[in-house]
Amino acid sequence: MANISYPFGNVDAQTPAYAATITATISEAVTIITPATLTGALTLNLTISSEVKAGARILFVALSDGTARTTTFGTGFTSPTLAGVISKTKTIEFVYDGTTFKATSAGVQID
Repeated sequence: MANISYPFGNVDAQTPAYAATITATISEAVTIITPATLTGALTLNLTISSEVKAGARILFVALSDGTARTTTFGTGFTSPTLAGVISKTKTIEFVYDGTTFKATSAGVQID
């Protein structure tokens, strides 16, 4: 099977260790950010490459530990806070408008 990258290019899958504040660097058209299990509240900030074009996407996937954990989307985002659920995974997608990544919908619990 061919390795087809058009129209999206490479997918950058990031799995940062949990920290109260994480900064992700965005340099591809599609980025998946899956931090380690949230053991406290999280603030996610972005450093966005000047080469990232409008229409780029981020899929954020977060698993809360035995406490419902919240994620605040800081620098580089226009989004409400994502409220976690005890021992459950939530996802949310963002689309870049040339200035910030904007949430396309409310977070969704997937398990």
